[in-house]
Amino acid sequence: MKALALDLGGSGGKIFRGELGSKKIKMEEIHRFTNGPVSASGRLYWDILGIYRELLAGIARAGRISSFGADSFCNDYGLLDADGTLYSQVTMYRDGRTRGMIEKIEKRIPPMDLYRITGCQRAPFNTLVQLAAHMSGADSFQLKNASRLLFVPELLGYFLSGESAAEFTIASVSQCFNRAQGGFDERILQPFGIPLNIFPKTVPPATVIGRAGKDVLSETGASPFNVTYVCHHDTASAVMAVPSNAERFAYISSGTWSLMGTETKEMITTPQAFAFNFANEGGFGGTNRFLKNIMGLWILQECKREFDSGGLGLSYADLDALAEQAPPFHSLIDPNDPVFFTPGGMVGKIRKKCAASGQREPETPGEITRCVKESLALAYRSTLEQIEETAGFTIGSVHILGGGAQSVLLNRFAASALGRPVYAGPVEAAAIGNLCAQFIAAGELSGLAEARRLVRDSFPVTDYVPENTAAWEDAYARFSALY
Repeated sequence: MKALALDLGGSGGKIFRGELGSKKIKMEEIHRFTNGPVSASGRLYWDILGIYRELLAGIARAGRISSFGADSFCNDYGLLDADGTLYSQVTMYRDGRTRGMIEKIEKRIPPMDLYRITGCQRAPFNTLVQLAAHMSGADSFQLKNASRLLFVPELLGYFLSGESAAEFTIASVSQCFNRAQGGFDERILQPFGIPLNIFPKTVPPATVIGRAGKDVLSETGASPFNVTYVCHHDTASAVMAVPSNAERFAYISSGTWSLMGTETKEMITTPQAFAFNFANEGGFGGTNRFLKNIMGLWILQECKREFDSGGLGLSYADLDALAEQAPPFHSLIDPNDPVFFTPGGMVGKIRKKCAASGQREPETPGEITRCVKESLALAYRSTLEQIEETAGFTIGSVHILGGGAQSVLLNRFAASALGRPVYAGPVEAAAIGNLCAQFIAAGELSGLAEARRLVRDSFPVTDYVPENTAAWEDAYARFSALY
């Protein structure tokens, strides 16, 4: 079979066509487009119809396919009215409407109770936080009158097929979903007046939800194909593609965010896990992804926007080359400091934080890049220690997946900071996991173990080993003292 996968990120979307052949996965990129928040009247939105237009363009270029699946960032949603028409904008998770809302939620639901039920981290972007803010705003009528709430991949699937459900992995990170009961929980929603009936039934990944509509086939020239629910959360799709047969491993899904964790059979919702703010997220086959969100390359992406606007025109490869020439460990930041969450003025924010902690302010693009990537690597070390302490087992190696796996500099830093081997790749892990779920749905793969074996045989992985360990140990001691 030939399948089509959309991997949608905060800065762009990529569409791949894939098939199984000669006991390997063959994949080619057929369409790529930019994505980003649209600012209007002081709010941040996703251009969901523009994204759908690009999806149709990709389908038109794909030729004959038998299945399509989408994965994306999580938490953000669109609302349908009684006629099934989209009648609300899809607000971006970085929008300021959620400011102060976590504290209001915690006054109504004890935080530890919410954690035990949902397993979700405490974060301003959670769907529950967004919904509580939505319900308290001037546009609350949208929620009160909605017939359905759909997360971004489900909304795209609905546009294609007219059918919808809630896919398990993306539902599990909403903070509205009861992991033990396997459904959205009215006890969480009711204190904020959020109607339970807007949430559709939940289905597992590798579920065929419907067929592409006649209008889609007419517009794109495509032959009939299935709309398949894959792991809709892009991190869940990426973790499907970890090329490991080890029982214990850690992964970093590296991109705009660095999501670092391990796979467990059950949720870990101990007071220690709560204190470390770890998330428990659904994975393929009912597995649990025990992980922490680290701010990731978003910080550098924002810095690059500033460099570009100043006319420097530096690529990420250029920035890495300049960082190689910059002095090591002069300036370190805590990537998870909330100040770095919102867009704008990122270079100034970095300099201000360094000055406030008594460090020299990074001045040049190379120094700023080195500061960000060294700090990320040291944050990985801190997070891995917390994973091992909380989960109660030792991890021997770390897999870096996604676009961040292309940064040789960051991979070297990570191996050195972690003090253990790092395996970088595959780069397009989310799209590969997306395709694997479609192959499983079609009966062409037996399950997760066979999918991971095929990934190991199909895509290159680069090994990194620790370097300059004494210097990195000193840097980690300094990082730990600062943050």
